[in-house]
Amino acid sequence: MKILKKIVAGLIFLSFNINTVFAGVLSGKRIVIDPGHGGSDPGAVSGQVREKDINNSVARKLADLLKAEGAEVIFTREPEKDIYITLADRVNISNSINPDLFISIHNNASISSAANGVETYYSLVRPNILSSKYAEYAGDRYPVLRESRENNINYVYMLMGDEEIKVEKTKVKIVYKYVEYEGNKYECLRESRENDIDYVYILVNGKEVKVEKNKVKIVYSPNPWQALESKSIAEIIVNNLASLGFKYRGAKDSNLYVTRNTTSPSVLLELGFITNPDDRQKLIDPIYQESIAQKILQSLLSYYEVYENNKIKAFGMPEKTDLVLSKDKILLGDSIDFTFKGIEDTLLKKVEIKYLDEVVASSEAQFTFTPNKDGEFEAILYLKSPDSVNEYDEVISKKFNVYKYPTIKNIILSPDNPTSKNNITISIEKENGSLVGCDYTFEIYKGERIILSGTSDKNVINFIPNEDGEYKVIIKLKDKLSKNEYDDIKEASFIVRPEEAASRGTNTQNQTTQVINGMFKINRVLKRGMIGEDVRELQRALIKLGYLKISTPTITFGPSTETAVKAFQRANRLNADGIVGKTTADIINLNLARLVNNTQVSRGSTNQNATNNQLLKITRVLKKGMTGEDVRELQRALIRLGYLKISTPTTTFGPTTEAAVKAFQRANRLNADGIVGKTTVDKINSLLKNRF
Repeated sequence: MKILKKIVAGLIFLSFNINTVFAGVLSGKRIVIDPGHGGSDPGAVSGQVREKDINNSVARKLADLLKAEGAEVIFTREPEKDIYITLADRVNISNSINPDLFISIHNNASISSAANGVETYYSLVRPNILSSKYAEYAGDRYPVLRESRENNINYVYMLMGDEEIKVEKTKVKIVYKYVEYEGNKYECLRESRENDIDYVYILVNGKEVKVEKNKVKIVYSPNPWQALESKSIAEIIVNNLASLGFKYRGAKDSNLYVTRNTTSPSVLLELGFITNPDDRQKLIDPIYQESIAQKILQSLLSYYEVYENNKIKAFGMPEKTDLVLSKDKILLGDSIDFTFKGIEDTLLKKVEIKYLDEVVASSEAQFTFTPNKDGEFEAILYLKSPDSVNEYDEVISKKFNVYKYPTIKNIILSPDNPTSKNNITISIEKENGSLVGCDYTFEIYKGERIILSGTSDKNVINFIPNEDGEYKVIIKLKDKLSKNEYDDIKEASFIVRPEEAASRGTNTQNQTTQVINGMFKINRVLKRGMIGEDVRELQRALIKLGYLKISTPTITFGPSTETAVKAFQRANRLNADGIVGKTTADIINLNLARLVNNTQVSRGSTNQNATNNQLLKITRVLKKGMTGEDVRELQRALIRLGYLKISTPTTTFGPTTEAAVKAFQRANRLNADGIVGKTTVDKINSLLKNRF
């Protein structure tokens, strides 16, 4: 998605995202995400673009969005690990946990570069779904136990009374039984007659529910309800993805292995054709990838909103036992109210608030809590019957996050020698703030005269000055959670030269990426095999940032430079293709700007003399599977203490890091669970202080 569009001189270019929120409809849903291909299987390849890299990136972005909406996400393979896994293993992983939905993420390819667009797949034929499978035979229906092929003849084994009967498949009609109730489809477990009333037992949210038979419709269909719901979901997703500018190719019934053999609702998404130049450009763009993930999320939210509303019509609003938080995201200094819902007065209750596994507050009644630290907190409600011999009978856990107020770190101008009548880009780099985002209010002055103003949730401003002279920009930053008029304000002045000055100095139109203080500048896309002084400048930048270990930069873009570029791209969550275009150059410059301001860049501080900077600082409990800069800091600490033997710390908490943590915990007589909470952090810091 292009954020910036060129319009008339003197106008501002802003883009806004509109997200529809369906509160709570994904809470508790188990969703399996299957990043297609991986490891030795790159999937489709077009030039330097590999399908698996796009699949990995979109899968991670989608997972983060789903988790933020309360869904439980399970991967068939972790996107960051990029390993090969068979189709059978992918299906077995999903079927073993019986999720609410299985989503396989792919990208299309064709021998014709003209082929383009987005399409989705589902399978109406589901041989592995047996629980609701029946055979119509001799005027009656019988549960199907299994199917087999013997001597080139297909057979169906069915249960007739207490007896197993084998019949040629051509002599029966296979149907699937399910229940329709207020617009939703449910698995039918059994029927019964109690006190002269007929009942149907159905499966709702994993629990058995009894409903009077006259209130529901029992359906015998050629296809299981899971397949029919797959079709509905596939149609919603493809419509939403097409709205991003992709050609609409529809939702299609298929015989694809993962959609055919899974037992839950399942869809396979072909996000576009990497063999088509226009589609490929969208698919490799991190911003477009985020938009794709957002559209998939919106599709699931709209689907499950209808499902949940139908469920409420059928069963009413459930009064479930719950610990209710007034907010799950706040800024430091704000408060959260904790209340109980659906809890009998006779139950014994206790709420604990934990930070880094340490209890920082507790109450036996509803209360208000004001955190004095930022980071991730956990609220735990323990419930117990008065006559229970258990320590507790039920536990409800909720997490909430506390964020520092945002501050403006840098105002970055591009190009650094702007001229009149030419575009200027002003980027605002912030520190802290919530994940909800910030609003940026700007005013641009020429002398005392304001010439442009506006507000956006984007941190980039573009404008074209009509005349040369001295300009000033004032930026006001406000977190979307904040109640302040603004949280920080900063201004910067800059000189705009006359347009004709460009011919006497630097050609600003060719310098597509520049940052104040003379950062990295390129006027072409750089990749392996190219030579030139711009390659030398790239190498100097990578050396400064700690990604390239050579003593003297050269003009040749070789394997070492490509490896360093890929490492930088992975660390900054870019498409790790080793190609330096505008996006990669911009992020390099943002990191160089941090160096200029004596702040920590993406590979971490290298100041070995500042003891406090060497100590491990984390604001959440760390464990296997998590990612983030705090994981990199943990690895640095373990390397210094001699427990982790890797050359370069990463942002991924994998098996090697877990083994190092356990070794450290055992050596220091801690519980060797591989989880890094406050006790483990304190011990690490104690040793770092004593040894260094």
